[in-house]
Order: sequence, then C-alpha cells, then structure tokens
Amino acid sequence: MMKRLLLVLLVVLLPALGFVSLTPTVAPLSVDAFAAQKQPDPETITVYITRTGQKYHRDGCRSLSRSRIASTLKEAVERGLGPCGVCKPPTIK
Repeated sequence: MMKRLLLVLLVVLLPALGFVSLTPTVAPLSVDAFAAQKQPDPETITVYITRTGQKYHRDGCRSLSRSRIASTLKEAVERGLGPCGVCKPPTIK
C-alpha cells in the first residue's frame, strides 16, 4: 500500500509542482529540414526497369521475371517511367 501511495505521489504531484516534466522536449524542425530529412536523394536509390516496360520496380518484384536492369530512381523518372502498382517503389515528390 505504501509503495502505491509513493508511486502516485511521484507520478501525479511532482509533475504538477513543476519538478518533473512528463512531456518530451523535441527541438522543432523547419519544413525544409523535415522534408530534407525524410526524402532520400533520387540519385542514390536503385530501382529496376525492363527492356520494354513502362514502369520501374523494387528488387524482387514479380514483374521483373524476364529482364532486370538496375537504374537510379532519377534516371527512371527522366525516361518517363512510372512506379509499379504491384511493388510500389519510391517516387520523387
């Protein structure tokens, strides 16, 4: 019983009195910093294309059974290829 009372005091009273904060403090990111952090460079992302297809794919996609040519995401998009609907590879935003 005494342990519970002590726990309640620690959890309820100390934050209320300002001794302890239960909310984490995180430095806010600017919109540009957040976008840069979330979006990897399209020149470093490897996707796979086929000789005749109009889509680019992730490694292991079932659509790559006949041909599989490595490319960067940027090159695939510049060729006018779109993302595969099956494997859903990354896109450039």
